[in-house]
Amino acid sequence: MSKKQKMTANRRRVLKLMAIAGTSAAYLQNYPNMANAQVSQKGYGQDVDVNNPVVTWDKTLDANQLKSLSVIGDLIIPADDKSPSASQLNITDFVDEWVSAPYPTQEKDRATITYGLERLNTQANALDARYFHDLNGDQQAAIFDKLAVSVENETASEEEDLFMDRLVYIYVGGYYTTDEGMEDIGYAGNVPIETFDGPPAEIRKLIGIE
Repeated sequence: MSKKQKMTANRRRVLKLMAIAGTSAAYLQNYPNMANAQVSQKGYGQDVDVNNPVVTWDKTLDANQLKSLSVIGDLIIPADDKSPSASQLNITDFVDEWVSAPYPTQEKDRATITYGLERLNTQANALDARYFHDLNGDQQAAIFDKLAVSVENETASEEEDLFMDRLVYIYVGGYYTTDEGMEDIGYAGNVPIETFDGPPAEIRKLIGIE
């Protein structure tokens, strides 16, 4: 399989994994309350200045966690001949901001993701590496692809399923709300247009409107 084919396959995998996202709500209710999930910082409050947005909390992931997440981000959304990779858009910085936020959902996501990273590090240890990001590219891809396939086939553990689910959810959400991400999917909203001709003729015909 060529590099381009692998990238295309990975992008299709993202869509498949996003379809599983609805299962995460039940898992989040029962997920262990891990100590490293707690981030005691100030949130936005109830009167947000939307014209001058400011992040009121510090980012809390460490350097090794960020390096491993950058690798994973590019396995989820690699570069292709049309669009940059997740790391080229620095989406990992958004992930760090997300999981560091002092809100219940984000605190649970922090527990999920930091625990999942530790599991990946354990697999890296078996290959004589300290951290997941220390592995070579083939080793990283093999471990992550095995996890992704197990999620698709519904053979992953609850923790693995949730780890993949939340990572994909956050990375895809961050990526496809950038200008480059919106261009990648052909989204043309939030821009002025001179005319609106309505839906194309083939669409009108499809739904029975001539």
